[in-house]
Amino acid sequence: MPMKRNTSIRRQLPVLICLLLLVMILLFGTISYMAIRKASLAIGQQRLQSITEQLSGMLQQSGHNLTRGTGAVANSAGITDYFETQPSPLPGKTTEAFQKLLADTQTVWVELRDLQGRQLIWQGRSGTMAAGQGISGRETGKQPTIPDATRDLMEKTDSDFVGKLYRVGDSLYYPIIAMAVKDGKELGWLLQWRIVRSSSKAASDLSKLLGSKAALYVGNADGSLWTDLAQPVPGPLLVRENPRKIMHYDRPGGEVIAYALPIPGSKWMVAVELSQALILEAAGKFLNWMIGIGAFLILLGSLIAWLISRNFTRPLYRLTRAAGSIEAGDYSALDDIDIDRRDELGELAMSFNSMAVRVHHTQEELEKKVQSRTQELEAVNKELEAFSYSVSHDLRAPLRAVSGYAMMLKEDYEESFDAEAKRITGNILVNVKMMGQLIDDLLAFSRLGKREVRKQITNMKELAAATVAELSPGDKYHIDIAEMPWCKGDSDLLKQVWINLIGNAVKYSSKRTDPHICIGSMEDAAGPIYFVRDNGAGFDNKYAEKLFKVFQRLHSHEEFEGTGIGLALVKRILDKHKGEIWADSTPGNGAVFYFRLPV
Repeated sequence: MPMKRNTSIRRQLPVLICLLLLVMILLFGTISYMAIRKASLAIGQQRLQSITEQLSGMLQQSGHNLTRGTGAVANSAGITDYFETQPSPLPGKTTEAFQKLLADTQTVWVELRDLQGRQLIWQGRSGTMAAGQGISGRETGKQPTIPDATRDLMEKTDSDFVGKLYRVGDSLYYPIIAMAVKDGKELGWLLQWRIVRSSSKAASDLSKLLGSKAALYVGNADGSLWTDLAQPVPGPLLVRENPRKIMHYDRPGGEVIAYALPIPGSKWMVAVELSQALILEAAGKFLNWMIGIGAFLILLGSLIAWLISRNFTRPLYRLTRAAGSIEAGDYSALDDIDIDRRDELGELAMSFNSMAVRVHHTQEELEKKVQSRTQELEAVNKELEAFSYSVSHDLRAPLRAVSGYAMMLKEDYEESFDAEAKRITGNILVNVKMMGQLIDDLLAFSRLGKREVRKQITNMKELAAATVAELSPGDKYHIDIAEMPWCKGDSDLLKQVWINLIGNAVKYSSKRTDPHICIGSMEDAAGPIYFVRDNGAGFDNKYAEKLFKVFQRLHSHEEFEGTGIGLALVKRILDKHKGEIWADSTPGNGAVFYFRLPV
């Protein structure tokens, strides 16, 4: 399985620092932006309330001045005398009183009404009329149509006040209403009709007071009519139902906040709208600044992080390269290690350098020891070869002599031997034969250590079948050979494995009347497992490990013949293949031997 490759520290450190900077900038910027936005909105709302209160105060003062002047005229002798003497002809003092009010260019009409609101007399800029009479004086032009203010009179809240706004054509008018009183007695009403017309100076002053993108609305308290002091306009939303409350709503140009106040001494209301985008303009500028500063800080942090990571990772890279070179046996890379640093990396480099030097010395010593041990091993191998030669030649010669003399005695003098002599002669021949087999097995076991394993694809079923045919166990044996997967190994050595395992199964089941041997395999996660199972004598499973050692036998020679080397030879063959072998048995119930080869 390939090892997963992670991102290098040289890249991880700048990325980590940049991410930390980004998180901190985002967190700080968001908190700061929200705080500035909240503060800006609160300041904007305070400014909106302050502006509206100032405008309400200004309009209240203006209305107070107008009602005071109108009230003074209403209580003058020319007006009060008219109420007391009417419907007599209009005296000159009444005309003078009207002319005093009409001197104001914004006053277009003056009229008198009785306490029931009926119109008694009125005068415009071109003449004067009494109820039911024609114009007194010279008519110089058509008078405007004046709305009926009877409802204003009936809904009066004070003796002198500013009435509602009325629309006539494209113009807006409003009455200044004053009560004519004499000796504490209410006589009637004086109405001074004025046109809504703002001067350029007033518009300039209002613009400075309100600021850009602010809208001023003046209208009737019942919301029936609104004006921007220049022309009739649609009024602000919901302010009539929610006076003295900050309102938020959408306009075609964006979201706005509005605040409205009634104007004391009148039936008017003043409202101001401010653009929320304008109020939050400072927060937007701060956000843009934060984005720019954040980008700069991230770039600066990336550069600093790269320099820091380079300062840390360069010596680590040199250490890594030196370790790879040392692994390959090249110790010249130790010269590139920076051991002059006075920090933890310098200490690590010095420790690594010292370790590498010790490893180098240890390796040289080990190589010398290996050379020495190799020479000793070669000498021992030569001695073993000499011993093998001695065993195969020097020991076989006297063994053959003993065997020959025993055969001669048996052939020439067997008829004259008694039973004991015959038994002794037979034992001599049997032991000589066993000694010869033991010598052959020992030679095979010793030669196996020098044998090189030649691996090739091997058909295990054919190899097991050939082994059974070679052993020729006899007709009484029932031997099953199942299908087995092929393996990769030395076929000559693996055949020796089958010979020993199948031969043992034949030998230890020979005393059964129905010997049954099964040869096959089974699948395992680590690969196929081959086995040989018999129904023979079996053995105590706690001694299973002894079976694979030289001269270790679990049955006596009288029970079953053998030298105790066969299974040790099998174990050695499988060890050379990097395989394994184990056994499982119970006495009297047969045994099964398993072995596995690497895939």
